[in-house]
Order: sequence, then structure tokens, then C-alpha cells
Amino acid sequence: MKCYQCPKPAMYLVTEKKIPLCLSCYSQFTQNMQAELEGHERMLNYLSDQIAFKVGVPPMGPRFPPRPKPAQISGVKLNNINVSNSVVGTINTGVIGSVDQTISALIQLGEPSLAEAIKTLTEAVVGSGDLDQNQKNELIEILGAVATEAATPKEERKNLVAKTLLDRAAQITALANDITDVCQKWWPVFAAAFQMVKG
Repeated sequence: MKCYQCPKPAMYLVTEKKIPLCLSCYSQFTQNMQAELEGHERMLNYLSDQIAFKVGVPPMGPRFPPRPKPAQISGVKLNNINVSNSVVGTINTGVIGSVDQTISALIQLGEPSLAEAIKTLTEAVVGSGDLDQNQKNELIEILGAVATEAATPKEERKNLVAKTLLDRAAQITALANDITDVCQKWWPVFAAAFQMVKG
């Protein structure tokens, strides 16, 4: 089945009409939905303040917190991944943008642990001082491919492909002492997602 918006294969069905969307279009769709939700949250905050003002009491009760503004890196908007300006020139911004979109998709799909694993590992790789530029870019590409695979339905995931990629990623990150703790914490999350048993 093809995406309703582009020639890519569809991965998700949205709205009551079950409109098929690919990962990229689905990410754009969810970002638009989030923007609409943010507008509703701001309106509810405003109405709450209006009621308090009319009644003559201070604002009471919880408020929706302001959402952080997404980062802009060479034209790529990142909603989830935090990247320091000092390392922007060393990473493939197109790939990291795709990874960021997949994180949004995983959150929407109810996979917060996978989303957090991808986000944390990506930030750790980008910020590592023990990895060179080529190693970082290779790892970001691997995380991008694995993230895309993780966003597919469990019964359709290519577990063997993901295992091969993650084995390669583990080999590279083993060279980076400054992200050892992060890797030890989050690689098992991927192992569980792809039904991998560590030997």
C-alpha cells in the first residue's frame, strides 16, 4: 500500500478514514496534531486565567506548561533530539532529522522506552569525544535504520536486519568509553524490541 501523500510505502493508518501514510508523512501529520493540541492548551490556560480574573481570585490549579521550541539545524527541525551547536557540522543533519521524526512517531505509537532509547543514544553518540566524525555518522545512520524498523508493527519488523545493525553499532560504541554507561542501559531496550537474546 502506498502513502496517500507520496510514492513511499505506507506504514500507518490515520483518522477514522484510515488514510495510509509513510513514516515521513506520518511524522508531519503528528507534528501538526501536536501544534493543534498546543493551541488548545494555550486557550485553556487563557480561559482559566479569565475565570480567575472575573471571580477576583488568583489563578488556581495546574496549568499546561509551555512546550519547548524545536531546535533548527541547517534547516532541519528537531523536536526531540538536543544537539550542541559545536557539533552541528560533524553530523549528517538529514539522517538525524529522520531519526528525530521517528522518535515522534514512536511516542505516538505508545513506545516511549524505544523513543527514549533512540533519543538518548543519538545524543550520546553526537556528543561523544571518543568517536570520530565517520564513526558518529555511521552510528547515526544505524540508529536511523533501526529506529525506522522499530516504528513498524512488531510482526513486520526485520529482526535479523536490526540485529546485524545493532551488533555493528555495539562494536563501534565499545570504543567510546565516555558513553559506556548510556550504551549498557539502552542497548537492552533494543534487544527486547527485536526479540534478541544477548549471549
